[in-house]
Amino acid sequence: MKRDAVFYSSLIMAFSAGFADTSTFTVADGLFSAHITGNFVVFAYKLSHHHTLSDFTNLISFPVFILAVILTRKVDRIYKSERKIFASIGFFLIIAGCIAFILKQNHIQTGFIYHFMLMLIVFAMGIQNTANRLYTNSTFGSTTVMTGNVTKALLDFFSYISTQHTPEKLIELQKSLVLLTGFLLGCILGAWLSSVFGLVSMLIPAVLILAYYIPLSKYSLFLKLISHKN
Repeated sequence: MKRDAVFYSSLIMAFSAGFADTSTFTVADGLFSAHITGNFVVFAYKLSHHHTLSDFTNLISFPVFILAVILTRKVDRIYKSERKIFASIGFFLIIAGCIAFILKQNHIQTGFIYHFMLMLIVFAMGIQNTANRLYTNSTFGSTTVMTGNVTKALLDFFSYISTQHTPEKLIELQKSLVLLTGFLLGCILGAWLSSVFGLVSMLIPAVLILAYYIPLSKYSLFLKLISHKN
């Protein structure tokens, strides 16, 4: 991929992961949708303080995440389409956002459909985690878990200022900063918008992903069909 394309995909996907992870954590009682192992920590905390049946819902995210990884790998072997894999993330998020809107209109905050909507978000983030592994050159690094990116950014920074004043080290530092900045912006906006609008806010990263990964030719064809009918 061209460098500009990698830059935009890194920024959009890091933003989307930060947005989704913080939104579900804020609205859905501490559910991590992207940083899936964090749910074990939340579960252990809840279990030590007050154990009810609802505390176990966070653990459901793990088999859903595994299913997303397996199916993404199988689909990739069949179609070998990077854009379709990434676009599917937006597709699942937009379904989750639409379900969240219907639930919000009916003041529903529990039940099977509600948890199904949450698991759709987890499933989308499972696809993103897998896509990062399958297409390592499509982004500057992991777009879902920032611990490794923070470590790499710090090492690159100290290497650059201490001994290696090379353009290569500066570029590597900039790559990490793109991912961290995108993720941080996603976290801030996700926390704010989800607290106001609930998980309807999932439509924001969904639209961003679909707008970027679906080729413009598809949109132009759609517009032509509409104008032809009119």
